[in-house]
Amino acid sequence: MMFGSINSSGAIIDVTRHGEASDILLPNQIDRVQKVAVDIGGSLAKVVYLTSGPRSQGGRLHFAAFETDNVEKCVSFIRTLLDSPSDTSENEPVIMATGGGAHRFRDLLNKELGVEIRVEDEMESLTAGLNFLIREVADEVFTYSEDTMQFVDAAADMFPYMLVNIGSGVSILKVTGDDEFERISGTSLGGGTLWGLLNLLTGVRSFDAMLEMTKTGDNAKVDMMVGDIYGTNYGRIGLKASNIASSMGGVYRKTLDKHFDDSDVARSILYMVSNNIGQIAYLNAQLHGIRHIYFGGYFIRGHPLTMHTLSYAINFWSKGEMRALFLRHEGFLGATGAFFIGERAKPATPDVALGVAPDVSQTLNEDKAPDVRRTRGRTYSFTENFSIAGAIADDAIGSLGMLDREPSKLEPLAQLVNTAKCPYTPDTVDLTHEPRQQEYWISAMQRNTNGLLDLADSGALPGCSDPESRHRLSRFVSLYLTHLHKLQHRPLSYGAMSVRALLGLREQCLHEVGLEDIFAGVKKHETDEALNALPALLHEIDAMNECDRPRVLLQNVLAGNMFDWGATQLRGALAEGSLDLDKARDQITWRPEFDNGADFVARIQQHTYSQAVVFVDNSGADVCLGVLPFVRFLLQQNTRVVLAANSRPALNDVTDRELVDIVRRARVIDPAFRTDMLSVCGTGSSGPCLDLRKLDARLVQTSQNADLVVIVGMGRAIHSNYYARFSCDSLKLAVFKTKWPRMPQVPTYTTRCATGK
Repeated sequence: MMFGSINSSGAIIDVTRHGEASDILLPNQIDRVQKVAVDIGGSLAKVVYLTSGPRSQGGRLHFAAFETDNVEKCVSFIRTLLDSPSDTSENEPVIMATGGGAHRFRDLLNKELGVEIRVEDEMESLTAGLNFLIREVADEVFTYSEDTMQFVDAAADMFPYMLVNIGSGVSILKVTGDDEFERISGTSLGGGTLWGLLNLLTGVRSFDAMLEMTKTGDNAKVDMMVGDIYGTNYGRIGLKASNIASSMGGVYRKTLDKHFDDSDVARSILYMVSNNIGQIAYLNAQLHGIRHIYFGGYFIRGHPLTMHTLSYAINFWSKGEMRALFLRHEGFLGATGAFFIGERAKPATPDVALGVAPDVSQTLNEDKAPDVRRTRGRTYSFTENFSIAGAIADDAIGSLGMLDREPSKLEPLAQLVNTAKCPYTPDTVDLTHEPRQQEYWISAMQRNTNGLLDLADSGALPGCSDPESRHRLSRFVSLYLTHLHKLQHRPLSYGAMSVRALLGLREQCLHEVGLEDIFAGVKKHETDEALNALPALLHEIDAMNECDRPRVLLQNVLAGNMFDWGATQLRGALAEGSLDLDKARDQITWRPEFDNGADFVARIQQHTYSQAVVFVDNSGADVCLGVLPFVRFLLQQNTRVVLAANSRPALNDVTDRELVDIVRRARVIDPAFRTDMLSVCGTGSSGPCLDLRKLDARLVQTSQNADLVVIVGMGRAIHSNYYARFSCDSLKLAVFKTKWPRMPQVPTYTTRCATGK
């Protein structure tokens, strides 16, 4: 079902002054709106909607919010989404609605929108939304205490959990599985209480203004503290002098000034409401034997003081045995859940109807048609895109991006070890709480990005030679540098900071401005040259002594990995065309602490692998002169090989579609490639790094019997997966092409050839 015609990218840029139409930015109306869901609560109305367009293969999920008192503005916004004079779809649009307001305003929605309003159960929507966000969105869940934000991977051990949904009032749900939940408690003391009391006492009407007041307030001027009663701590029962003994109880103390500042009152009431919610939540968790306590609802809105208070309450009452868990999309649980509850009822449809690229996973037979799968239910995944991002509120500690729907379900590699004793973390270095590392890598990204303009000016980027492409490149540089500037001041805005995250954000910004593949011309030229050189290289390899052949093949893979346009130091030589495989081999440095390739050579001379999955890196010499000869060797040993490449362009990395063409051309050059034992799959990735927990399900299925995992490239084997463990043999091949702050003693162009499990 497709309806609407609007480019709503950026609609979340500013939702802090709810209900003002000017806050919803709709810059270029080219995307088509596919579906809308709305959660209308007592205080706020939240909208989640899916668009399709050229910048996202499978669709894009957006978020917006309005004050319920201005519900007409929300309805007007939805009408804009539905407005499509050119739409010829025979299907009538349906709005998925939930929350108490879905019943209260149903007649208004029907009258103003003229479409079917399908109301979903509020509690079912909340739990469905939370389950979706925990499973699909990276760094969605976090803890917060004393200005410290720590992201939590909660997907592995989800159930049971308790959801404390704080809206106007509070509902507490016990969730034991998908579609298995019950409301176990609640309280009327919620966000509406705070809003109402502060409006009566201070006259302030805006919820955001109320939260802003709490920043400068001193509740000790209004509350009665333990120290006011005892003069010091009451250590025997664990009470500090600074603990609140009675909310607002200090108003009648003769020693206190009778003039109370609005900010002091605001802070006192915020503590009163939050502390009571925290205590009620703890008591219910204790009663039901639950350790995971999620706090959601638009009351929190990423407000540091609110989260700190709730965290303190849970920690205090549980004596440190429980933690309060928060969500970046906390206010959109109901709308998100209603959206996906509606998805369950959708009939099977071909992926191509959603603009999804057909499967290129195949044995490379010329007469084999691409596999166009039919899907029932949700057989896709989402990835957060921060190229256009906003925040729930002005002082929210995190930001929200758009959620891009991936063409395939993303699943973990079958051979990946990810257990409680040996947890998998894709990122080699977590920059989250390391300011010096953050500054180094952000500065490196800034230099690298500005260098793209120099490459375009020099003519080294044929895809950016025309004025329109040059203008898009300038827009990209401005957009990405703006994000980097933001991350310098608020490092956790987009989740945990890592080199992988910074590189991924760069590719998202390139795609967002319409630069899908700026190195396309470079890749084609280098691939043509490399394939022309391949016959002579294969002849040279075949003439070698069989005992020397595996070692030389590994050296060639590493030398080929030097052909990386993402490495700032190598761009000059690559642009001049002065780097060839021999020169690359001469430049790299072999150090025993990073190279145990001799172990792999000894192993492969005595053992034949059943199947190898090889994650490739760059186009040109890297894949053609480095990887393909190595793959040929494996095929000659009767090993089945799956080549795994990016599903979308990133720098000069080869894509799965390009790799299919390369292998087909290689089959003309050498008969060893003319076999059904060789296949190509997309990884589902669109960046230079690799998260082995999120791979295209078709790749995971194709390589499930692999007993050798090979990862090539600095992004995939150094920036990420440096410490990855596998249940089978593995081989990581890469070159340190930039200085590594964690290992300053490592010279540039040092190789990493690591074999093991």
